[in-house]
Amino acid sequence: MIVIAGLSVLAWYLALRTWWRSRDHLAWLGRIMADAKSVSGGARAEPHVQFLIQAQATHLKRTMRTLGALATMLPLLGLLGTVLGMLASFEVIQIHGTGQPRLLAGGIGQALMTTQAGLLTAVPILFFHHVIRNRVRLISDAMEVLSHSEATGDERRER
Repeated sequence: MIVIAGLSVLAWYLALRTWWRSRDHLAWLGRIMADAKSVSGGARAEPHVQFLIQAQATHLKRTMRTLGALATMLPLLGLLGTVLGMLASFEVIQIHGTGQPRLLAGGIGQALMTTQAGLLTAVPILFFHHVIRNRVRLISDAMEVLSHSEATGDERRER
């Protein structure tokens, strides 16, 4: 349970921080695209601004992979706790027999608590992972639009 709690805190920190940053990056990118359209008639941004946006998207992708790994590990750690709890119950059965259900309750309780903790933390983290992944895709798509518009704008000026 201590490992699940620690990883859960880390996962929540990463999820909320990355979600907030992705929200800020989308708003920033929207302002850049609106400014670029109003100034030049087409969506264009300065090369250093494009580089900054791509660097931030890369950082978000890296954090997103860590978040996905944590969302995968948490239910598995819950399953490990289930196995350990059932082993504790079987030890009680081996030593005291099946006539004392109170002794069995400790191992069964451990099994159920760790499973519940792993699942209760993994499901919301997985949700945030998908939300952030979609936002990173939006940022990447907008970068492609900016790059494509810039290339198209350069071709039009050469003609």
